[in-house]
Amino acid sequence: MREIIANIIYRIKYSIETQSSMLKHPHHLNTMEIKMKQLTSAILTSLFIIISLPTQADEITPPSKLTKQQYFKKVLLVVAMKQEAEPIINALHLKETGHSYSGLPMRSYVGKYAHKDVFLIMNGTDPINKVENIGTQPATLSAYLGIENFHPDLVISIGTAGGIAEKGTKIDDILISEKIYFFSRRSPQTGYTEYGMGGYPSYSFDDISHKMKLKKSIICSGDSFHLNATDKRIVLKNKCSAIEMEAAGVAWVSMLTKIPMVAIKGIDDQVDVDSEEQYAKNSSRLQHKLGQVIKSFLSFLPDDTTA
Repeated sequence: MREIIANIIYRIKYSIETQSSMLKHPHHLNTMEIKMKQLTSAILTSLFIIISLPTQADEITPPSKLTKQQYFKKVLLVVAMKQEAEPIINALHLKETGHSYSGLPMRSYVGKYAHKDVFLIMNGTDPINKVENIGTQPATLSAYLGIENFHPDLVISIGTAGGIAEKGTKIDDILISEKIYFFSRRSPQTGYTEYGMGGYPSYSFDDISHKMKLKKSIICSGDSFHLNATDKRIVLKNKCSAIEMEAAGVAWVSMLTKIPMVAIKGIDDQVDVDSEEQYAKNSSRLQHKLGQVIKSFLSFLPDDTTA
């Protein structure tokens, strides 16, 4: 619109100057030039004011509509436990990198699927207690090492989670995050309450979520398998549909490094409803289900071959 108006200004100015040069009677020249210059000045002033005003499109077009399509060529999967990682590694035919990470327990795998380079990093084994590293601390370290070494376009925290019955979450549901909170980092000081909660927005994959029937949800992360009364109150206040122990740590690192991030979680138990028994019964099935879910997700994920 502004380019059109600028072109009109040029044409008016050119036309008036041409007509002035063609006047044959000298005694008319000064009078006509004065009138034409006055008219030109008024027209130009009005048009420049119009140009300087924001158009309706400038005011209502959201920034997301003005950016190019986001393509994803390198995807990092951050997984907590070996039991969760193995079905994904097998489904995507990933191979171990052998990277030692300066003696840290993290292990990584690499492969290619659906025209994308896929990297998986898992937390590994605790050297003292000989159990899988779980919780937000190892997840934070895994996410950082994965981002620093593989430079992904997208980070996905994937694994199992406990569902919140009050939010209608059921066993076998597959959730995709729209926002991620911590539920157990509590501090009363100004600013630290919000810092402790996190509240990190996830990258939006609405089209893929609809095609795959994934449930857009708010995820809460903490470092305890069970919720106390305060934890539960925070989880319900933040409208969380599930709790787990890694996603918020991954989301924090992704926020700092400005890498798009999302969490995909399979529900294998309901919180406060025989959680340990349900977890033992359902976790293996959900872990294998997630292996198939991530294959479909990667296939739908836009890359430069789909442009």
